[in-house]
Amino acid sequence: MNQQAREKVIDEVVIEIYEAYPEILARFGEAGKARCYEDNHHHFDHLDTAAKLGQPEVFSNYAVWLTNLLTARGMNKHHVIDNFQRIHDRLESSDDPQASTYQNILLQGIQAIQ
Repeated sequence: MNQQAREKVIDEVVIEIYEAYPEILARFGEAGKARCYEDNHHHFDHLDTAAKLGQPEVFSNYAVWLTNLLTARGMNKHHVIDNFQRIHDRLESSDDPQASTYQNILLQGIQAIQ
């Protein structure tokens, strides 16, 4: 996915998350928000890798690992699912040729952690 499209989706998703869950900002502060941006870049890195390899399980394995890591730190798995779903939904309006591939991979990742 091109960098500009990727950054647009990440910006929109992080804004949406913090509007939907203001308690996250109260709990983790601006450092947590910065981490959310960073995490979303990691999500896209793993989506890129899974798409390039044609192996959605690369992302699914990452999704399971990430969920285990974050729930051990007090987050809820539904926050991870919500984040992935928001990326999926934002990709719906993207004209990037990889968007539908990423959407399919995201859905498999969501299934893996449900």
